[in-house]
Amino acid sequence: MFGQLVCIVSPEDASMQSESIISPEPRYREIAGELISYIREGKFAIGTRMPGELDLMRTYKVSRHTVREALRMLQDLQLIERRRGLGTLVVASESREAYVQSVKHPSELLSYPDDSRLRILSAHSIKLTRAKANEFKCPVNSKWTEVCGLRTFISTGLPICALRVLVRPEYSGVADQLGNSKIPVFEAIANKYGESVQKVTVDFFSNIVDEALANLLGIEVGTPVLKIRRRYFGNNGRVFEVSITEHVESNFNFSFEFNRGWETSK
Repeated sequence: MFGQLVCIVSPEDASMQSESIISPEPRYREIAGELISYIREGKFAIGTRMPGELDLMRTYKVSRHTVREALRMLQDLQLIERRRGLGTLVVASESREAYVQSVKHPSELLSYPDDSRLRILSAHSIKLTRAKANEFKCPVNSKWTEVCGLRTFISTGLPICALRVLVRPEYSGVADQLGNSKIPVFEAIANKYGESVQKVTVDFFSNIVDEALANLLGIEVGTPVLKIRRRYFGNNGRVFEVSITEHVESNFNFSFEFNRGWETSK
């Protein structure tokens, strides 16, 4: 089983959050909003071709990555289509109805009870093998600092999840803070190094535990667990943290709601 939730962090109530953690509305979203206005006004009419990536890069003085993210939002809203040999065409002036999950802070994606603590088991530098690169969705042979830990209830000692986190080597100094603080890893990186969370992707899997993980979680080999991978994108679209947590079925619950989304049809 596999599922994915992609959340763009947009701090609409910035006064409630630390400015060092989340920057103002991402530039690609500003560009997407302007392009949507042009489509609705008829400046980019249905059936016509959108300006190319290079033209948009020059117009807005941004990187190709930023332009592609803006166009991706228009594609998600089904306003444009990329067609081989024709370029990017405008296919609608109003988006179809869509529903989104809105969060003001990445910590709202998945949170743990106050009656829990993270115990760090190890922290070391690694170069990703092909298998591990596929698991974490990172380049083969890329270098990271891997932190492994176990989150448990303080009152009962029951395990909630096993945790493995990859952080950029230049951010390895956060490893010393994790066992003594309740703040998430991405927030510790933001506070210590000034990194800014721009996007978070969350992937859900089902997994069957092997002997090592079963012993750590106190369950039988072959027991199904919920496996969650979170990838944190920061400045310039770079992934600076990837975490994988594996949750004991009976000790974890996750729910969320969707509301009508940004720039969708009324």
